[in-house]
Amino acid sequence: MDIISQYLEIATFIITILGLPAAIFVYIKEQEHQRAEREYGTFDALDAKYIEIQQLCLENPQLDVFDSPFANPIELTEQQQKQEEAILLIRISIFERAFLMYQRTRSESKQSQWDGWELEIKEWFSRKNFITTWNEHGAYFDKSFFEHFNRYISGLD
Repeated sequence: MDIISQYLEIATFIITILGLPAAIFVYIKEQEHQRAEREYGTFDALDAKYIEIQQLCLENPQLDVFDSPFANPIELTEQQQKQEEAILLIRISIFERAFLMYQRTRSESKQSQWDGWELEIKEWFSRKNFITTWNEHGAYFDKSFFEHFNRYISGLD
């Protein structure tokens, strides 16, 4: 019986020595997989919102809310001005969501995606209707987002 208990003790020792590193390896791989899934989820959620805003633009072709600005915007009625303002606020909300989601991490893939958002944001800050909406409502958004965006108006970025 003594010999069996020695073999069992040796087997337990070997399993512990090999099992612990294997468990750590599996845990690390699972964490990497979950992080990749979260990054994809961030991209997917923002992509869905971006498609929704594009749909709103298609439904309101008379408003200057599409990615490409009108060369000669038309005079809008009061109702159309409110619709344009609402759509621009939705766009700003999407920018805020992107800012908050992408600023939490500094992974290479997220930084690359954020660079694309930042390019679009800069383009929007060259539009009068967007700047007007931002100036009227910007303070209601997240403080760090508000400060970051105000750098575009100040010409720091």
